[in-house]
Amino acid sequence: MDGGEVLKKFEIALDIGRSISNREFSVVEGDTGNVLHILLTDDGEPVNLSGCRVLAIFSKSTGTSSQDSGAEDGGVCIGGAAGNEVTISLFSTSFAPGMVECELQIYSGAALKTLVTSAKFNFTCRRGILNDETVQSTGEYPLLVGLMAQAAAAVETADAAAAAAYAAAAATGQAAHAARHAEGGADPISPASIGAAEENHTHGEYAAAGHTHTLSSLGAAAAPQTKELFLDTSGWESFGLTRWETVPGITDESIIIVTPAPASLKLWAEAGVRCITSNNGQLKFACDTVPADSVTANILIVGRA
Repeated sequence: MDGGEVLKKFEIALDIGRSISNREFSVVEGDTGNVLHILLTDDGEPVNLSGCRVLAIFSKSTGTSSQDSGAEDGGVCIGGAAGNEVTISLFSTSFAPGMVECELQIYSGAALKTLVTSAKFNFTCRRGILNDETVQSTGEYPLLVGLMAQAAAAVETADAAAAAAYAAAAATGQAAHAARHAEGGADPISPASIGAAEENHTHGEYAAAGHTHTLSSLGAAAAPQTKELFLDTSGWESFGLTRWETVPGITDESIIIVTPAPASLKLWAEAGVRCITSNNGQLKFACDTVPADSVTANILIVGRA
C-alpha cells in the first residue's frame, strides 16, 4: 500500500549482455497499478545509471510503445544505492492481451549519444472478465426479458382472439345463410350442411339469381396481418419526441399489437419507445430519448378489413 493506492509490484533481474530467468508474471488489460522494479547488471555487476536516459520499449499484440525516463510523465525513474534500479510505472497502453516483450535502451555519455540495449524479458497480459466484448448483467436486461415475455403473451392472446372471431363469424354467417334459404321453403339448409361450402356457389331454385358469399359479407374478421415498421432516428419530432407512421391494413376496428423486433429490443428499451395511439390508418409513437440508432417495430393487426 502506497499513498492509499493498491499496486502490483514485480521484481525483475536484467542484464545488459545475457538473458536471466525471471519468475513468470501476468498483468490484466487496462490496469494502471502495475510497477516493474528492475535491477540492471552487466555480467552480474551493477550498472550505474546516474546521468543516463532509459527508455523501456514494449512489443505487444497491437504494436510497440515506449516509456521514457527523460519525459516528465514518462513513468520511468532511476535510483537505488548503486544507481542501477529502474522503476517503471506501467502505462495501460504499454501492454495488450497476449505475450509482451520488453527491453531497456540506455543512453549515456556526452550528449547521451551512446546507446546500449539490454537483454529482453517478457510477461503476459490477459483480458479481464468484464471487458468491451462482454455484457454485464444489469437491471435493464431483466426489463428486456420482461418485454419479450409480454410481447409473446400479447401475440398468443391475439391469436386466440382471432380464432374466436373466426369461429363466431363463421357460425353467424352459416346461420344467416341457412335462414335465408329456409325462408324460401324449398331448400332448408342447416349451418352444418354448408360448413364446407365454396366461397362462390348457388343452391337449387336460386341458381338463376345466384349469390356470392365472402368473409366480409358474412361479417367475419379479416386474416391477421403482420407488418414491419422501420423507425429511423431522423423521424422523431424534437418537441414531444413523437412521430406518426402510416401502416397499410389498419382500420378503426383493428386490434393492433406493437412489439420491438428482437434485434431492436435493447435500443427500444433504453429509449423508452412505445406506441401510444392510432388514428385513420396511422400509429403514433413516443419515446423518452431518441434511440441511438434506427429501430424496427413488429406490428400484428387483427380485426375487420
